[in-house]
Amino acid sequence: MRDFEQFEQDMQQVGIDGEAARRIDQTDLHADKTANATILIEKQRWVYKRYQFYTHQLERDQRLIKDEDARKAVDYRYVQGCSYKETLLFFRRSYSDSTVRRKLVEGTESMANTLKLMGFFEQDDAEF
Repeated sequence: MRDFEQFEQDMQQVGIDGEAARRIDQTDLHADKTANATILIEKQRWVYKRYQFYTHQLERDQRLIKDEDARKAVDYRYVQGCSYKETLLFFRRSYSDSTVRRKLVEGTESMANTLKLMGFFEQDDAEF
């Protein structure tokens, strides 16, 4: 997402100048490159908006986890992107491996339930 935000103009230009715009429709060898570049740009924006929506929803739901330890475990494991083993090592001084595992499960279940209550899984593509 950050890459798209920082380099959207460059990506548009690459779409216009490059072969990606010509390859959108393989059936037409003499495709309108400018029109295809416009379609490619709109598709990139649509995908970006979807990712942005999903990211904001997940970040909000992670902050809504009531159990502070579960929230920290989910943050370290999924938001910061640490491996399961790194997460266990990070919390080793405070908790046993089974407690960390349980906190991760509790946190992800809490997030899933919040997303479900908010209608996240019932989102329509037309909304974007």
